[in-house]
Amino acid sequence: MTLLLNSHDEINTIFQLNVTQLRSTKSICRSSIVIQERLPCTYDPEILNFDRRKVVKLKGFLQSWKYFIKYEDEIRKQFVFERLIRDQAREIINNHINEYKSKNDLHNHLTIVGVHIRRGDYLRPDNKELGYKVAPKSYIEKAFAFFRNKFTHCVFLVFTNPNKNDIKWMEKNVKGPDVIKIGANKRIVDMCALSQCNHTIITVGTFGWWAAWLSNGTTVYFKNVAVQNSQLRQYFSEDMLDFFPSQWIGL
Repeated sequence: MTLLLNSHDEINTIFQLNVTQLRSTKSICRSSIVIQERLPCTYDPEILNFDRRKVVKLKGFLQSWKYFIKYEDEIRKQFVFERLIRDQAREIINNHINEYKSKNDLHNHLTIVGVHIRRGDYLRPDNKELGYKVAPKSYIEKAFAFFRNKFTHCVFLVFTNPNKNDIKWMEKNVKGPDVIKIGANKRIVDMCALSQCNHTIITVGTFGWWAAWLSNGTTVYFKNVAVQNSQLRQYFSEDMLDFFPSQWIGL
């Protein structure tokens, strides 16, 4: 089959995609057969059982890694950031790491762990009612301890969104002599920088999920992302491993 994208879609300005682009896909989408995913965070194999001779639009969140695990190598070749974005991300990492090494008189190789903290919209009353949770300080500390025990020389680069409350929470709760808090950048540069780190700690949300997946190192994730028996929890499989890859480490 042929994958079609609108040429003006933002994703085309971020990744070096090798796909068919059209000025508009409206006419094609209007004539397509719509196949709806049942649950947003659970693998639904039934949506893949369609007639490949017809024009199809898969509708849903499609947030399970199981949909594309067979094509992981091809996906990684597609999701390569544009050079300018890569250069900006690398500059951010190098500047902070070089300054850290200089201040601490370090000459050893450092293991760089990218940390993504998201709170913001998860704290809205409607999302809390749905069952969204945010990662507490204790989770961050456990995740730090995991990597400190695993590697002799590691440093944590902490990213969050420009929301002033998130930045305030990070300043108050995320601390350590090996912790570097990164200022707010363009979101695409932050994701790229996270993907260039050796390993990843994520809290909640698919931004951190994709940064971790693209990094392809060891990933630690906050496993209590949904209140038990809430509507949000029902979107996930029982063990949540349709959403979180089985090799990732839940704390």
